[in-house]
Amino acid sequence: MFGRNLHQLRRYRHIVAVLGKYGFQEASEAARDRFPFSFLGWFRRRRGKKPVQRHSRPVRVRLALEEMGPMFIKLGQLLSTRPDLIPKEYIRELEKLQDDVPPLPSREIIQELEHHLEDSIDSLFAEFDREPLAAGSIAQVHYGRLPTGEEVAIKIRRPGIVETIRAEIGILRDITNLLRIILFEDSEIDVQQMVEEFSRAILQEADLNHERQNLTRFRLNFQNDQTVRIPAFYRQFCTEGVLVMEYIHGLRPGTREDMLQAGLEPLTISENGTRFVLSQIFEHGLFHTDPHPGNLLIMENNVLAPLDFGQVARLGRGDLQLMNEMMVAIVDNDADILMRALDRHNMLSERTDENRLRGQMEAMLANYYGLPLAEIPFNELFAEIFDIIRNNHIRPPRQFTLMLKAMLTTENMATTMNPDYNIIEHLQPYAKRYRLRAMDPRNLSRNVRNAARGASELAARLPDDLNSIISKARTGKFQMRIHHEHLNELSDTLNKSSSRISFALIITGLLVSSSMLVPQDGTLLQLVTYQQLGIFGYLAAAMLGIGMIISIIRSRS
Repeated sequence: MFGRNLHQLRRYRHIVAVLGKYGFQEASEAARDRFPFSFLGWFRRRRGKKPVQRHSRPVRVRLALEEMGPMFIKLGQLLSTRPDLIPKEYIRELEKLQDDVPPLPSREIIQELEHHLEDSIDSLFAEFDREPLAAGSIAQVHYGRLPTGEEVAIKIRRPGIVETIRAEIGILRDITNLLRIILFEDSEIDVQQMVEEFSRAILQEADLNHERQNLTRFRLNFQNDQTVRIPAFYRQFCTEGVLVMEYIHGLRPGTREDMLQAGLEPLTISENGTRFVLSQIFEHGLFHTDPHPGNLLIMENNVLAPLDFGQVARLGRGDLQLMNEMMVAIVDNDADILMRALDRHNMLSERTDENRLRGQMEAMLANYYGLPLAEIPFNELFAEIFDIIRNNHIRPPRQFTLMLKAMLTTENMATTMNPDYNIIEHLQPYAKRYRLRAMDPRNLSRNVRNAARGASELAARLPDDLNSIISKARTGKFQMRIHHEHLNELSDTLNKSSSRISFALIITGLLVSSSMLVPQDGTLLQLVTYQQLGIFGYLAAAMLGIGMIISIIRSRS
């Protein structure tokens, strides 16, 4: 227990040292208030050192996350998929974060492999390359060959990484206020909830059984698609710490010239990639949240082979409905459709000014009205939408934002190979299909039946609910619970104020009692005179007073 606490203390000191180094003194001050004794010595040593201020704030955030370690890099990568939370200049920098760490010595990784598969490596594989193909903060991948001759990619989780992740999550939970200061200065974002989402995502990614399950679903969804190759896996070699997959031969996506030189067709690759992503979203409701080029290979005949399935999200019917309503509103230049959609999906907050929001939407839609779908710049359009979301305190569902970000990433990759490419024309068939589906008599009758069922259930429960409310009110047991978003801050302020009042009363008591003791003659228990007691009281009151003044000055600075 002591060793763990000592490790956490060192990590806290390192984190605050990095924040100070990159010019986030406000975060350092918050850390000093949170851990006054732990960081006192550090602040004395650091005083006078100049922070790194030559870069912009987004660049300094990226550099700080890189220096704070792999889990903070993972956090930055997660945030890079959330343009609804942070501005685009931060997104651009956080997208540069690479999850590259020094590989573990082969002896350690082989021990972990043998531990999970309960056999020696010579018995398990006919060939095992000790040099990794890739090394990340959670796992590293090695080339191998099975005794039956199949080439495989062997993904092995780093030893002790789950325990490390849990410890780092505990630290993240402790420093949510620092994250708010450096990333979300004037935002009402629930940073604690964001950290919890990250915690669930990173722990799922560390469970390779979870990735195998995702792989199974994708293989089932695309088993008849000849333009996509989902790697097979070998169940007998798979555990929560090991995933053995088919080894894929292919090229990383590159520029148009790179693809042409390799004998591939950039336009076909772009179309296959777009169809693959849109099929995940609109047909299967299960999609890869980070389809960047590092997670993809291009095989012969322009076939796509996605590689990493640790990060996926599931879409509900409401998410797809919201996306389709947005497309209809853009085509029809109708801000009312968007306003109703946002309201229906509970995305408007108490701070949203609906008149201001409507005006911004109308101005945005007017910029693109009348343009053919193929000429609407998808990147610019959705960058504007995300700006409106942030500036008007709109709260979209997390998976909806990840869906839009996945499409943006796909278009960026496609335009690298084909500068004239535009994903919106590929969205048009899905928008038309949505309109036809909405007018389908079977869907209309189902909606009517659902509405009637809901109304009848409400009517059936109403007498019992009213009777319960009246009974509780009659017996004095009726309670109302009200949650105030900033009540914790008010509570902290009141606690600080009451503490200062208590100190002030103690100081006053010391001064009064000392003033009464100093003129007195005699001794107390033959040990100390009353005058000396009075002087001690004055000194104690002075020290407490100085401490309280320093505390007040710090809280105002």
